[in-house]
Amino acid sequence: MPDAKAVQGWEVLSGPAADTMEGDLTGSLCPQKEKQACEGRRFVGTSRFKEEKKAGIGFCAITYRDEKAAEDAFDVHWDWYRKRLGKPQSLDLGRAGEQRQAALGTGNYQGDKRAVAQVRLCTGIMWVSVDASRQTGIDAALVKDHATVFAAQADEAEKGKTPAAALDS
Repeated sequence: MPDAKAVQGWEVLSGPAADTMEGDLTGSLCPQKEKQACEGRRFVGTSRFKEEKKAGIGFCAITYRDEKAAEDAFDVHWDWYRKRLGKPQSLDLGRAGEQRQAALGTGNYQGDKRAVAQVRLCTGIMWVSVDASRQTGIDAALVKDHATVFAAQADEAEKGKTPAAALDS
């Protein structure tokens, strides 16, 4: 999970933390209707940060027992997240991960902005969610950069390396 080194200049709100899918971090990651998205899941991780007067950013990841389970869960999770955005517009994530989706929209009735990026790499699905006021807005490059760093860290970990990918400060 991204930590203060990976998101330099942002205040740490929580994490990084990891748990089994039966633990406290599971939260609403597997709503009843989307149970098929959590078949074969193994672990969950989260971390949250805030940049003063700009945005809040959250990272979440679920790992699965194998690539097939992660592939099967990808579209189910994306449909669930995309439905929670008002007026969603697709964002380009470049070539992060093996599967990727991202959208920018509104996050509440007041018109605050929210962006969600979802990336699958091997047996894991990762999310980056960015929230900002409607006055501040969200820079699409910020979403892409954070999703790319998160995927790079996951790739480093998958290869047995210590995750070192970080945003340029």
